[in-house]
Amino acid sequence: MGTRLERKEVIYTKLKPNQLELIQHLCQFNTLDYASCLQLLDTANTGDKNAMSYVFRPLTKNKYISKHENGNVTILARGRALFPKIKPLATVGGGSGNRVNSISRTAAILRKIGIEIVASPAMSEYECFIPSTCWRKIRHGILSTVRFTGMLFIGSHKLAIYDIGDGSMEWQLRAEKSLFYSHFNEEFDTTATGMLFICDNDKRIEVAKSIIRHTMRQRKMLIEHESYEERTRPVKYAKAPIRVSWRYGHVYLTTPKLLAESLEQIKTEETTIEKLKSHRETCYNSKWGDFEDKSCRYFVNTATDLLKYVYFFTEVKSLNGVNYGIIAPPEDIPIIKMYPKIMEGVKVYEY
Repeated sequence: MGTRLERKEVIYTKLKPNQLELIQHLCQFNTLDYASCLQLLDTANTGDKNAMSYVFRPLTKNKYISKHENGNVTILARGRALFPKIKPLATVGGGSGNRVNSISRTAAILRKIGIEIVASPAMSEYECFIPSTCWRKIRHGILSTVRFTGMLFIGSHKLAIYDIGDGSMEWQLRAEKSLFYSHFNEEFDTTATGMLFICDNDKRIEVAKSIIRHTMRQRKMLIEHESYEERTRPVKYAKAPIRVSWRYGHVYLTTPKLLAESLEQIKTEETTIEKLKSHRETCYNSKWGDFEDKSCRYFVNTATDLLKYVYFFTEVKSLNGVNYGIIAPPEDIPIIKMYPKIMEGVKVYEY
């Protein structure tokens, strides 16, 4: 009989890289829904779920992982033994595991496009994702009802990520602000700079319009006259639709399919604005636009920032005698046209 090390080497030669990656992911998060497992295995982005199911089956047959009736997939002892040095980043409690599944699903989407998954930003020299279970240990004062799945360090941003699906989640408007209160630990500022919503691939426009509409109905309170008070005590659990606040800084919207492209737009957003600005003057208040000349005031929204769209629609609705223009990606045109009556005379440029 061979040694234990030799047997492990044989296992590694039998398993494909994508199979090992799935096992490694489950070692970190213990659980992941079956559909996300197939997506993680689909490294060539074929979209062929049937083919990926054949790649998945040997892992359950050989008892590396287990698939349950509720659709969740969990790691088994034999699978964990392949990566003995990996410590779990999240623990499934006595409930259904939906919370950890959401964190795990976010991490899987980011892992697929090359983002490192670590317990602390100090453990990475590159762009990385810190699960919310780990971030709560780094940053104190986060209210218990906050729904974020983790923090993404990318470029100059620290983005709180939310897995919002079809956008129907109950939103904790006040609680989410606790991620944005000024707070330093011994190493760095842990204050979030913005949010990143990841919604279903086929729900992007519908979700964007819904969030903008619900925010616009209360825009005076949410983006103009909202209190600066920082709460340290728990707030009442809310059963309200998703709305955005000025406190969030940026609220970017993307989907799993568009994620890599969206992150690139987010990283280059400031540079893009500067290039488009050219010789024009910067607006006195960012809520009024990005830059202006004698004839027009311009908003640049190349990264689909929902909060910026709220600022834009608020300004256009104000009827203050100023001409407006907006620069946005082609796929955002349905969002820009959601208020057709107020858009008359507004210059729309595709970026």
